[in-house]
Amino acid sequence: MLKQIIKAASLVFGLLLMTACSLPATTIPTADGNTLAGNSPAVTNSYADIPISANDELAVDKSLLLNTGEQWIGRAVLKSKLDPVQAFEYYLKNMPNQGWLNITSVQSDVSVLTYEKGSRVATIQIKRGTLRGSQISVTVSPRDALSQ
Repeated sequence: MLKQIIKAASLVFGLLLMTACSLPATTIPTADGNTLAGNSPAVTNSYADIPISANDELAVDKSLLLNTGEQWIGRAVLKSKLDPVQAFEYYLKNMPNQGWLNITSVQSDVSVLTYEKGSRVATIQIKRGTLRGSQISVTVSPRDALSQ
C-alpha cells in the first residue's frame, strides 16, 4: 500500500515538474533593469489576476514569471509605499475582487495571506521595507494534485 502511494506521488510530482518545465519563462524588459511601476502595462498584463497598487514597483530581478496573464505561476516581488498594515488590508480587500478565495491569513511582523483560485494557490508575504513602506512577495503555484 505504501509503495503504491509513493509511486502515485512520484508520478504526480514528475508530471508537475514536466509541466512547469514546458511553460515559457517570461522576462519583462525594464529601462534600468531593476524595477517597473506596478501599474505599467507590462506588469498588469503579466500578473493579470493579482491586485497591484499603482504606487508599487515590481522588482524584476527578484521576480520569476512562468506563463503570463491569468494562468501565470511564479513570484512577483513588489516594493510598496504602503506600510505593512495597509498592504495587508489592501490584499485582504482586493484579492477576492480578482476571484481569489481566502484560505488563511496571519498578521504579524511577516504577514502571510493564502488564497486559492481554480487549480492555483497564492501566498502573499508582507514585511516592513528597509527604510519605509513594505516588501511584498506574491508566490503563485499549482495546487497539489492529490488534494483536488
